[in-house]
Amino acid sequence: MNWEEIIGFLETDRLSITFTGEGLKYLSLRGSRGERSIRLGPADEEGERDPERELILKETKRFLETGKHGLPLDLSGFTDFQQRVFAAVSRVEPGTVTTYKGIAGRLGKPGAAQAVGSAVARNPVSYFLPTHRVLPQRGIGICRTGAGYLREKLLEHEGHDLSRLRGNYVCTRKNCLLE
Repeated sequence: MNWEEIIGFLETDRLSITFTGEGLKYLSLRGSRGERSIRLGPADEEGERDPERELILKETKRFLETGKHGLPLDLSGFTDFQQRVFAAVSRVEPGTVTTYKGIAGRLGKPGAAQAVGSAVARNPVSYFLPTHRVLPQRGIGICRTGAGYLREKLLEHEGHDLSRLRGNYVCTRKNCLLE
């Protein structure tokens, strides 16, 4: 993928990020809650001297091409259970999907599907924690906004047929583009 394709896929040319000494703590395609904003695309003279920007660019490209990344993530602000959910999610291979219930079972907590879903919804690092591969038991809803829309794009990009993954309900989020 070239940078124009990546920017088109993500539908943004800017990312909001926060790094700590442990790794990437926050990444958003929308909004500015991160400590800084970086521009996607080939490096310019200034960007070539910014190791965090170069790392994000390299790993974004790698993730969209392979479904994997080598970026250290700082998820230390989450509970032990949430961190275990995130670790299990990070092991879901590109091109495969599982359910909240499936992750709960892997963690030895078969009744914790709802808690897994709550943790997945708190993903602070967007596509670098592939929560798009973890679905509700009833399938994904029809959604055209925010994380739901990126989830669909990533699943299609990884070769999934959304009609097979889709449930029979429509997104009820405020400001959903389908409303």
